[in-house]
Amino acid sequence: MSENAIEPADVEDGSQAGLVEGEADAPLGPAGEKALDEWKRRAKEAEKASRDQAKRLQAIEDRDKTEVQRASERAEAAEKRAAAMAQRTVRAEVRALAAATFADPSDAAAFLDPAAFVDDDGDVDTKAVERALADLLKRKPHLAKEAAPPSFDGGARRTADKPPSMNDLIRQKAGLG
Repeated sequence: MSENAIEPADVEDGSQAGLVEGEADAPLGPAGEKALDEWKRRAKEAEKASRDQAKRLQAIEDRDKTEVQRASERAEAAEKRAAAMAQRTVRAEVRALAAATFADPSDAAAFLDPAAFVDDDGDVDTKAVERALADLLKRKPHLAKEAAPPSFDGGARRTADKPPSMNDLIRQKAGLG
């Protein structure tokens, strides 16, 4: 911190001296803002330096590894990525199948374990997903979509017939038309 910054001293009871009730939430003022900005800048620099040091350490460790070890690590990383992709695929499949019957398809994905529906080849067992979704709806019916409310519109609409005119009524009575 800068030389001008003042830190409150600790008192025996653990509270900070110089702070009055409610004063801790008071604005920092120009000097406090300047000090805060300085600490933020230093924190960013320290994070960047830490990342750089981690990269250099990894490079040093990689330099000492054999080609077999490097290939093994790449294979492990690829397996992790493949497993993560399989998990995402199962979650997408669950959401797609649940869209028809669940109010919120993401609820179904949250309640089911994606690893249970992937076989050794990485394929998704759709039938098992459908059975699990049906079982989930039996156990937790509140997750299902609500039935559509009944329609009271009375069916298709048609316009009313044109009312007969007086001439039409006379013709009808006379039997002329």
